[in-house]
Amino acid sequence: MMTERKNWRGLLTDCAGLAFAALWAARGAQAATLPIALTVAILAIPTILLVLGFIRRDLILRRPEITFDPKLARRIKILRFIGIFIAASWTHAHHQLDLFYPLLGAIIGLSYIPLGRPLREPVHLFMGGAIVLISGLSLLLPEPQHLEVAGFGTAIAIWAGSAMRLWRSGVFLTPDTSSTTLA
Repeated sequence: MMTERKNWRGLLTDCAGLAFAALWAARGAQAATLPIALTVAILAIPTILLVLGFIRRDLILRRPEITFDPKLARRIKILRFIGIFIAASWTHAHHQLDLFYPLLGAIIGLSYIPLGRPLREPVHLFMGGAIVLISGLSLLLPEPQHLEVAGFGTAIAIWAGSAMRLWRSGVFLTPDTSSTTLA
Protein backbone atom coordinates (compact mmCIF):
# COMPACT_ATOMS: atom_id res chain seq x y z
CA MET A 1 0.00 0.00 0.00
CA MET A 2 1.42 3.36 -0.99
CA THR A 3 0.93 6.42 1.22
CA GLU A 4 1.62 10.11 0.80
CA ARG A 5 3.80 10.28 3.90
CA LYS A 6 7.31 9.07 4.50
CA ASN A 7 7.45 6.49 7.27
CA TRP A 8 10.31 7.70 9.48
CA ARG A 9 9.04 5.85 12.55
CA GLY A 10 8.93 2.51 10.72
CA LEU A 11 12.37 3.15 9.26
CA LEU A 12 13.84 3.88 12.68
CA THR A 13 12.18 0.79 14.18
CA ASP A 14 13.56 -1.42 11.41
CA CYS A 15 17.01 0.16 11.72
CA ALA A 16 16.94 -0.51 15.48
CA GLY A 17 16.18 -4.17 14.73
CA LEU A 18 19.10 -4.28 12.29
CA ALA A 19 21.37 -2.65 14.89
CA PHE A 20 20.29 -5.38 17.31
CA ALA A 21 21.17 -8.03 14.69
CA ALA A 22 24.57 -6.42 14.14
CA LEU A 23 25.18 -6.37 17.89
CA TRP A 24 24.33 -10.07 18.07
CA ALA A 25 26.60 -10.89 15.15
CA ALA A 26 29.40 -8.87 16.79
CA ARG A 27 28.91 -10.87 19.98
CA GLY A 28 29.09 -14.10 18.00
CA ALA A 29 32.20 -12.89 16.17
CA GLN A 30 33.83 -11.90 19.45
CA ALA A 31 33.12 -15.33 20.93
CA ALA A 32 34.54 -16.94 17.77
CA THR A 33 37.58 -14.59 17.96
CA LEU A 34 37.20 -13.57 14.32
CA PRO A 35 39.52 -10.90 12.90
CA ILE A 36 38.18 -7.37 13.06
CA ALA A 37 38.13 -6.91 9.25
CA LEU A 38 36.05 -10.07 8.80
CA THR A 39 33.74 -9.05 11.63
CA VAL A 40 33.16 -5.62 10.07
CA ALA A 41 32.39 -7.21 6.70
CA ILE A 42 30.00 -9.73 8.27
CA LEU A 43 28.18 -6.91 10.07
CA ALA A 44 28.28 -4.23 7.40
CA ILE A 45 27.25 -6.02 4.23
CA PRO A 46 23.81 -7.34 5.25
CA THR A 47 23.08 -4.39 7.54
CA ILE A 48 23.80 -1.73 4.90
CA LEU A 49 21.90 -3.59 2.17
CA LEU A 50 18.86 -4.04 4.41
CA VAL A 51 18.95 -0.43 5.65
CA LEU A 52 18.96 0.68 2.00
CA GLY A 53 15.98 -1.61 1.37
CA PHE A 54 14.03 -0.14 4.29
CA ILE A 55 14.91 3.41 3.14
CA ARG A 56 13.57 2.52 -0.32
CA ARG A 57 10.40 0.98 1.14
CA ASP A 58 9.60 3.63 3.77
CA LEU A 59 10.89 6.88 2.26
CA ILE A 60 11.01 6.41 -1.51
CA LEU A 61 8.23 3.93 -2.36
CA ARG A 62 6.26 4.88 0.76
CA ARG A 63 4.99 1.35 1.34
CA PRO A 64 5.18 1.01 5.12
CA GLU A 65 4.13 -2.02 7.11
CA ILE A 66 0.78 -1.12 8.58
CA THR A 67 0.09 -1.89 12.24
CA PHE A 68 -3.51 -3.08 12.34
CA ASP A 69 -3.56 -3.35 16.15
CA PRO A 70 -1.27 -0.61 17.55
CA LYS A 71 -2.30 -1.30 21.17
CA LEU A 72 -1.24 -4.94 20.92
CA ALA A 73 2.04 -3.99 19.22
CA ARG A 74 2.76 -1.47 22.00
CA ARG A 75 1.98 -4.01 24.74
CA ILE A 76 4.30 -6.55 23.11
CA LYS A 77 7.15 -4.02 22.99
CA ILE A 78 6.59 -3.07 26.65
CA LEU A 79 6.58 -6.75 27.67
CA ARG A 80 9.81 -7.24 25.68
CA PHE A 81 11.57 -4.57 27.76
CA ILE A 82 10.18 -5.99 31.01
CA GLY A 83 11.44 -9.46 30.02
CA ILE A 84 14.88 -8.07 29.18
CA PHE A 85 15.04 -6.29 32.54
CA ILE A 86 14.05 -9.48 34.40
CA ALA A 87 16.60 -11.58 32.47
CA ALA A 88 19.36 -9.04 33.13
CA SER A 89 18.48 -8.85 36.82
CA TRP A 90 18.22 -12.63 37.23
CA THR A 91 21.48 -13.45 35.42
CA HIS A 92 23.32 -10.76 37.37
CA ALA A 93 21.86 -11.78 40.75
CA HIS A 94 22.65 -15.47 40.15
CA HIS A 95 26.09 -14.81 38.64
CA GLN A 96 25.05 -16.46 35.37
CA LEU A 97 26.04 -13.65 33.00
CA ASP A 98 26.94 -16.19 30.30
CA LEU A 99 23.22 -17.05 30.09
CA PHE A 100 22.15 -13.46 29.47
CA TYR A 101 22.61 -13.46 25.69
CA PRO A 102 20.76 -16.72 25.04
CA LEU A 103 17.94 -15.58 27.37
CA LEU A 104 17.87 -12.20 25.67
CA GLY A 105 17.58 -13.93 22.30
CA ALA A 106 14.71 -16.07 23.56
CA ILE A 107 12.88 -12.99 24.88
CA ILE A 108 13.36 -11.11 21.62
CA GLY A 109 12.27 -14.16 19.63
CA LEU A 110 9.19 -14.64 21.78
CA SER A 111 8.26 -10.99 21.29
CA TYR A 112 8.45 -11.31 17.49
CA ILE A 113 5.94 -14.18 17.40
CA PRO A 114 2.87 -12.19 18.52
CA LEU A 115 3.94 -9.17 16.41
CA GLY A 116 2.83 -11.16 13.37
CA ARG A 117 -0.78 -10.55 14.37
CA PRO A 118 -0.94 -6.74 14.68
CA LEU A 119 1.27 -6.34 11.61
CA ARG A 120 -0.45 -9.14 9.68
CA GLU A 121 3.03 -10.25 8.66
CA PRO A 122 3.66 -13.99 9.05
CA VAL A 123 7.42 -13.51 8.65
CA HIS A 124 7.49 -12.37 12.29
CA LEU A 125 6.12 -15.74 13.40
CA PHE A 126 8.86 -17.68 11.62
CA MET A 127 11.61 -15.23 12.56
CA GLY A 128 10.60 -15.27 16.23
CA GLY A 129 10.32 -19.05 16.25
CA ALA A 130 13.76 -19.39 14.64
CA ILE A 131 15.33 -17.06 17.22
CA VAL A 132 13.75 -18.95 20.14
CA LEU A 133 14.91 -22.28 18.67
CA ILE A 134 18.44 -20.99 18.06
CA SER A 135 18.63 -19.53 21.57
CA GLY A 136 17.40 -22.75 23.13
CA LEU A 137 19.79 -24.92 21.14
CA SER A 138 22.68 -22.62 21.96
CA LEU A 139 22.17 -23.29 25.67
CA LEU A 140 23.06 -26.94 25.03
CA LEU A 141 26.53 -25.94 23.87
CA PRO A 142 29.52 -25.08 26.06
CA GLU A 143 30.86 -21.55 26.26
CA PRO A 144 31.93 -19.86 23.92
CA GLN A 145 30.09 -21.95 21.30
CA HIS A 146 26.68 -21.08 22.75
CA LEU A 147 27.48 -17.39 22.28
CA GLU A 148 28.68 -17.99 18.72
CA VAL A 149 25.52 -19.90 17.81
CA ALA A 150 23.19 -17.51 19.64
CA GLY A 151 24.93 -14.44 18.18
CA PHE A 152 25.26 -15.49 14.55
CA GLY A 153 22.01 -17.48 14.53
CA THR A 154 19.93 -14.60 15.89
CA ALA A 155 21.53 -12.11 13.50
CA ILE A 156 20.96 -14.38 10.50
CA ALA A 157 17.32 -14.94 11.50
CA ILE A 158 16.72 -11.17 11.78
CA TRP A 159 18.55 -10.42 8.52
CA ALA A 160 16.65 -13.17 6.67
CA GLY A 161 13.32 -12.06 8.17
CA SER A 162 14.04 -8.44 7.20
CA ALA A 163 14.88 -9.47 3.64
CA MET A 164 11.62 -11.48 3.45
CA ARG A 165 9.61 -8.52 4.74
CA LEU A 166 11.19 -6.26 2.13
CA TRP A 167 10.54 -8.82 -0.61
CA ARG A 168 6.89 -9.20 0.49
CA SER A 169 6.43 -5.42 0.40
CA GLY A 170 7.65 -5.23 -3.21
CA VAL A 171 10.93 -3.42 -2.57
CA PHE A 172 12.90 -5.72 -4.86
CA LEU A 173 10.62 -5.24 -7.86
CA THR A 174 11.91 -3.29 -10.83
CA PRO A 175 10.49 0.21 -11.39
CA ASP A 176 8.32 -1.14 -14.25
CA THR A 177 6.62 -3.70 -12.01
CA SER A 178 6.75 -1.84 -8.69
CA SER A 179 3.38 -0.21 -9.33
CA THR A 180 1.78 -3.63 -9.63
CA THR A 181 -0.18 -4.72 -6.58
CA LEU A 182 1.19 -7.84 -4.94
CA ALA A 183 -1.28 -10.64 -4.34
